[in-house]
Amino acid sequence: MDRTLSPLPKWRQRLPALLIAVVLVLAVALFAIRPTHLPVADSPRLARVVAGEFRDEVAVRARVEPMRSVQLDAVEAGRVEAVFVQDGDQVGAGAPLYRLHSPEQEQLLMERGAEVAQQLANVSVQRSALTASMAQNRRELAQLQAAQQKAEAEFKRLAKLASAQFISVAAAEAAERDFQLATQLLNQAREDQRIETETRRRSLDELARAVEGLQNGLQMLERARERLQQHAPLAGRLSGFQLQVGASVRPGDRLGRIDDVNGGVQLVADVDEYYLPRLQAGQRATTQASGELELVQTLPQIRDGKARVLLRWMDPSAPPAGLRPGQAVEVRLQLSESSRALLLPEGPGVQAQLYVRSGRELHRRAVQLGRRAAGQVEVLAGLRVGDEVLISEPPMDAEKLALP
Repeated sequence: MDRTLSPLPKWRQRLPALLIAVVLVLAVALFAIRPTHLPVADSPRLARVVAGEFRDEVAVRARVEPMRSVQLDAVEAGRVEAVFVQDGDQVGAGAPLYRLHSPEQEQLLMERGAEVAQQLANVSVQRSALTASMAQNRRELAQLQAAQQKAEAEFKRLAKLASAQFISVAAAEAAERDFQLATQLLNQAREDQRIETETRRRSLDELARAVEGLQNGLQMLERARERLQQHAPLAGRLSGFQLQVGASVRPGDRLGRIDDVNGGVQLVADVDEYYLPRLQAGQRATTQASGELELVQTLPQIRDGKARVLLRWMDPSAPPAGLRPGQAVEVRLQLSESSRALLLPEGPGVQAQLYVRSGRELHRRAVQLGRRAAGQVEVLAGLRVGDEVLISEPPMDAEKLALP
């Protein structure tokens, strides 16, 4: 027989609707947790914005160099005949370093010496000829003077006789003509001898100047031969000297250098050209060793994107005794005074447009950044303390990114 069924409880009547609602909520939550419609940032590096002290400094690796050193460059060409020192030796001023042999220079020296001797012989011959010519001229002049005096006496004697009418006037006139001719010949001889003597002396002077030039050239060649043996220009430690017997050198070849160990040392560092506008003389620097350094000079040449600076200890007695030229030293160069600021670690993603974390997403935001130094970036505007920022390289240029 039929029986009356009792109505279902209200909770069982609402159960299907509740299940549907729960499924929808879970789907929405899963969709919010893992958004698949956004590009995903693989292996992201996140960092928080913190408030701290911004140390405006740059870390560089410096090299110890002597403050006073002399480069050893070859000044003559030749083959190395002997080497008297080795790299690292302590040498005194004037100590012999090496000796060269140059057959070409020896041959040139012999040729120039023979030429000088030949020219000196020519000068001697010319002087002897001048002396003989002057002696001959004096004899001829004496004969002409005697003939002129004889003609003068004869003319005076005949002129008296002609005036007394003992002889004809024509004879006196002939004697006068002979006297005038003798006088003319004497004067002409004197003038010719003067011109000849001046010409010979000028020629001899020019020849003497030529010989003097040859002698100077010979002395230069002799000094060049002396330079075939190189001496130390100052006392110090020999560095970078690798010359071997039998090697050939040419003028200008860099053979090494001598470091004056008693003249003190300095540090030479290469700084990225990004910091070049901020480098100024007088800036402080610190090292792991004792003592404080000062930037004394920024060299103007830029090589491979680096600017070279010279650093010296403010206290000359501060450099450690163990430092040697060529040694590397870690240096922190302070560009300005430390100050309080918002800071982010340095990274390729820290740019004017960076990504800030919001839940499981990264939203792109425009910010204002300041100085960069010592692995830190100064934040001027656009971020607050505690914000998480993507500091690694973003996978693409998008407004939003999803975290993995």
